[in-house]
Amino acid sequence: MTNDRIALMLHQNAERFARLRAPSPEDRGRFEKQLLENIDLVSDEHLRAIAGTLAPLETTPLEVAHFLCEVEETIAAPFIARSPVLDDQILLDIIARHGAGARTRAIARRRTLTGPVRAGLRTLEDPAIDRALELRQTARPSEPVRAPGQPRGTIAQRLDAEALGQVATLAGIESRPLFETALADSTGLSMTSARILCDDPTSRNFLFALRFMGFADEQALSVFRGLAPDLAADDDVEERFRQAYRLITSSEAAERVRGWQLDEIRSLATLQPATRDEPPSQDRQRGAA
Repeated sequence: MTNDRIALMLHQNAERFARLRAPSPEDRGRFEKQLLENIDLVSDEHLRAIAGTLAPLETTPLEVAHFLCEVEETIAAPFIARSPVLDDQILLDIIARHGAGARTRAIARRRTLTGPVRAGLRTLEDPAIDRALELRQTARPSEPVRAPGQPRGTIAQRLDAEALGQVATLAGIESRPLFETALADSTGLSMTSARILCDDPTSRNFLFALRFMGFADEQALSVFRGLAPDLAADDDVEERFRQAYRLITSSEAAERVRGWQLDEIRSLATLQPATRDEPPSQDRQRGAA
């Protein structure tokens, strides 16, 4: 059997598999075995066609998906951008192993991204990836225009409870840079401002940032424990943090963060070093906890 005939057979198998609404474990296993055992005999052109057939499927076998993420990047990238079977663990692994490049830019183009994945992309500090994420944050024509100070409401910026819970777990010593990038991404602030806020987790400005992001009371407390474990070990400090956070409303947080955003925009517009890269000094209300 020639390579072309093998490629045609595998492509036809992929198309038949794609038509199965609910493939059985036997169907998945048989398709996976046939494909992976013969894939080295297939040209890039035929592999691109197979990857394109499998990309939109929720039923693509996981081993096949892993393989297609690692092939030549012009084939892998479109698959990574579309495949719904790639979870956070797979995407973060791609980011960690491949760094900035076509694969990670494809991740940035995916329809939905969780907080940890967005944070992982931001840590690469790649202009192309950052631009892709910024484009995701631009309101679409069908979206209502926000009033000044109103919390952002797009999927790209407002995280659901599950995603916020995942982001909260990043507020530890080893993963703090990921939490800082998630904070910067969600609030629209610079990384410098995000680091300053995280450096002082007892300040009211930090609490405003957490409320703006949408953290529930216990999630915010979890973040505080991760960033300041020594302080959180004191029951009195922890209780003061809890009480201070409860007093901050979403509208107050939105107004405060919006002011910081405008300060940074003005600094960039005048092409001068940001004098208020940090939340306004006169408003830095320390000792919330």
